[in-house]
Amino acid sequence: MFKKCFIFGVLTACVVHLCAAKVLIITHSYNRPDFIEIQSVMFKRFMQDEYEFVVFSDARDLGVDKEIKETCIRSGVTYMRIPQEIHARPYLKREPGDPLHRPNIRHANVVQYSMDVLGFNHDGPVLVLDSDMFLVRPLSVVAELQDYHIAACMRGTEPNIDYLWPGFMIFAMDRLPNKRTLNFNCGRVNGASVDSGGHTHYYLKNNAQLKLKKVEEHFGGYELFCPDRHMPMNAIDKVVPVAQQLEKLKKLGFNEKEIKFLQKKPDTIEFLCKNSFFHYRAATNYDNQSVSYDKQKMALIREFFQDILV
Repeated sequence: MFKKCFIFGVLTACVVHLCAAKVLIITHSYNRPDFIEIQSVMFKRFMQDEYEFVVFSDARDLGVDKEIKETCIRSGVTYMRIPQEIHARPYLKREPGDPLHRPNIRHANVVQYSMDVLGFNHDGPVLVLDSDMFLVRPLSVVAELQDYHIAACMRGTEPNIDYLWPGFMIFAMDRLPNKRTLNFNCGRVNGASVDSGGHTHYYLKNNAQLKLKKVEEHFGGYELFCPDRHMPMNAIDKVVPVAQQLEKLKKLGFNEKEIKFLQKKPDTIEFLCKNSFFHYRAATNYDNQSVSYDKQKMALIREFFQDILV
């Protein structure tokens, strides 16, 4: 009888612990304070778990950092500053001649720093997102992690070199094995070039017991019948009959409002995690698009967001 009561007590404590542990959401903001407010609104509407939203500011410009901080305060979001000296140390191992402020190098640094000072210490689920990733459907992070240690989008440049993409990663931090050995650096793995997060390849390789859930993505361009400057021109320009467009989009699980948005052909976008997240893509403007380009793209996106929030 005592044994049964003890086991029941332990199980009850575990359930209470899991229910009590909030989801920690981490993003890194460089130059788009306006996205913080939008993310906050969408999380409040669609996140099905208790959560805390933390924004790490990596703005090089102090004026932009001030805007990020003020937006966080106004939106009820926790603000933390990335010490800019980490990019000069450098924070992660670099090769001679590496440009320390290249976007993917800075990205690797800030992801690693935010996990070292906050993420690894959290006793519950941790969701790491790009700053231009928006929740557009009801979602439970806890449910996504059920029976898994990690749920993430994957990247890979060569056979047998796959790794976590830091734009979307969920960790069961309270039960993640050897979590502090996770390294989100970019650079090279087995001689192949890898983007930020590339060195998580070693963590996946060294932890055979890991239960990994690979999150699906639906990119712009040919797959979603939207223009996408990062895709081959023959994929962008291919004409697909409207009826065939609708059939494919429905098969991919898109609803009426999402299909209406996609048929307007917004540039360089994607949906992921059962179409629960919308990714603006290239928000830091590393490819130097014009102000008018962003204005046109954002007009379509804001219209879509307003439509789904009704």
